[in-house]
This record gives sequence, C-alpha cells and structure tokens, in this order.
Amino acid sequence: MALPSMDIKTIGAGGGSIAWIDDSGLLRMGPKSAGAKPGPVCYSLGGEMPTCTDANLVLGYLSAEYFSGGRMALNYEAARNAIDTHIANPLGLETLGAAAGMYKVMNANMASAIREISVEKGHDPRDFPLICAGGAGAMHVAMIARDLGIGRVLIPREASILCAAGMLRTDLRHDLVRSYTTPFTMAGIDEERLIKLLSEMEIEATELLTEENISLDAQDLFYALDLRYLGQYHEVRVEQIPETLLKTVDTEALQKLFHQAHDRIYGYSLAGEDKLVELVNIRLTAIGRTDKPVLSEQVPVDIIPGKARKGMRAVLLPEEAELSKVPVYDGQSLQHGNWLEGPAIIETPVTTLLVPEGFEVEWDATGTATLIDQKAERYG
Repeated sequence: MALPSMDIKTIGAGGGSIAWIDDSGLLRMGPKSAGAKPGPVCYSLGGEMPTCTDANLVLGYLSAEYFSGGRMALNYEAARNAIDTHIANPLGLETLGAAAGMYKVMNANMASAIREISVEKGHDPRDFPLICAGGAGAMHVAMIARDLGIGRVLIPREASILCAAGMLRTDLRHDLVRSYTTPFTMAGIDEERLIKLLSEMEIEATELLTEENISLDAQDLFYALDLRYLGQYHEVRVEQIPETLLKTVDTEALQKLFHQAHDRIYGYSLAGEDKLVELVNIRLTAIGRTDKPVLSEQVPVDIIPGKARKGMRAVLLPEEAELSKVPVYDGQSLQHGNWLEGPAIIETPVTTLLVPEGFEVEWDATGTATLIDQKAERYG
C-alpha cells in the first residue's frame, strides 16, 4: 500500500537500558528497559537489574549528589552491587571493567544504528554534525562521534527535551500520493492524466492547510516521484523535483535525477543503457509554515571558565584503564564565549556532558554546546 510513512530507526538505548548476558556469554544492553519506575538500581525505587545509568554513576560520569540538579540522590553502592552481581562476577571482571563494558556496548549500539540510517542509504556520516538528544545522551555522544569519524557534535540547550521542543517548533506537514504505474517515457506518460493527478493533490493540500489556519503565502508544495528500473521490485523516491520539470513532463531530465538518486543509494545506475524506467507513484508534500518561538541569544561573556569549576571527580575516562581526577564544571555558569578542553565533566540540572581527552567544547549565542574532536579527519 502506497501510504506515507516516516522512516524512523529506534534501538531501545537509554538511561534505563538493562545490562544482561546472553547464552553465548556476551554482554548486551537493552532493548529491555527499567523505565522510570522502578528505574535504575541507583534510583532506590525497586530496580534490581543494572542499567546504563548505573554504569555511568559507577564510572564517575554522574554525580550521586547532583543528579537532577541535586533534587534526587543516587545510591552508588546499590549500583555497584548490582553490576557486580549480574555482570562483573559472571564475566570474571572488576566492577569498573564491567561498567566500562556496559558503556562501550551502549555506544556501539547507537553508532551501529547511525551507520544503518546513513552509510546504508548512501550518506557518509563524517559529512554531517551529530546532534545529541536526551538527558543521558551527552555522556555518550563524544565517543559515538569518534567511532563514526564525526568531528563535530551539537548539544542544544534543550537537548533533554529535544523531541518536545521540536514539536513546538515544527511546521505542519501533509504527504499526499497517487499511484500511476506506467513506462516513464514521453510515449508512455499520459500527460493529461499526470497533470490532473497533480492538480487534485494540490487542491487537497491547500484545503488541508487552509483548514489549519495556514495562510496561502505560508504554504509550500514539494514534488517527488517513485521510480524504478523495469523489473525491479523496489522503487527509488526522487525528491525535491522542480515543479517546471514535472508539469512540462520533461522525462529526460527527470530520469537523470532518478539515475543520480539510484547511484547514491545503491552505488550504481543504468544511465546510458537501454533500460526502461517505470513510474510507480506521484507524491506531493505540503508544508504549512508556522510561527516559531524566538530563541533568546546571549552576548559573548568574558567569564573565565575556571570560575565555573565546582571541583574534581574520579572518573574512568573512555579508552583508559585507570581512574583519573577530572575537573567538574557548572554548566549553567558557562555561556556564549566560553571554551573548554577535555577531559572535563559539565553538569546542569537536566544533563551531564562528558568531554573526553582530545575534545574541546564551546558555546554559541543560543546556548548550544559544540563538541569538536581534535583527532577527527574533518568536521561535519
């Protein structure tokens, strides 16, 4: 059925992801989760199985006293005992080694999912910045980026509520589709039928957005085609098609766009060969631009980052085997114009940012923290 859908990849990775050992003796993280209640063992709400949050506490990334801005105390000993009982002892590891293994498996799971939605679709993740979401994401994102070769990571001020903030700022969208299977040539296309289908979708899209109080000057229409080589089971969606090419039925130019898209996704195209291209669906995306909340901007400050330093904490840094004393900073005191070099830990009431060795971090005018990997080949 040619129904519009969102291609979303989820992997069940979060602070409540439970650590377990499979039948082969391998350490796994998730997808089963402790959720918010009972939650991680360190919450002391009844959780018994060690989770990602428990590992982050034992590794020193989380503060037992400052979790949620100090509103909730974490039980370090309970987290440590759970990791020993269920992971460290069965695997013959020390507590820190087991916790570090949990951390690395979580990172590997997330990096693998990013590869699946980028490399396998013809995109090099190194060409893009990585955007961090979730309250626990900032403790993992640097090492995930390094694993993928991504040189730049953005951690928005609203990272812990990124999905909710995004919903408030998103435009309205409707996806319309009409099936029209036919050889994609001037001889095979019924131009009158094609124009009629486009007109029907345009009228429907305009009516939908108008009913949602979107004025005509705030409505945008985008066209796409689902095309394939004759005999193929799957089709390729060719997006952002210029309206003039479609309505003049310029099949030669449109086929060229299809060959380029096919080559990007699958690594080859049949351009130049006598292979018939077939049209499957005509698509229209209607965007209704909405008013957005304005982000308040900070002016650059001369505050020395050292003044935001809260103290030192023993941490097992990624890629290291022993605990190190790492400076801890108050993230609410760090503003636009500040710059730090890792290793460091930056705490706010809603998230904790781990800045490993070889990374630097700076803040822009909207409060977004940018992590830069000095070891990366290039920056996204």
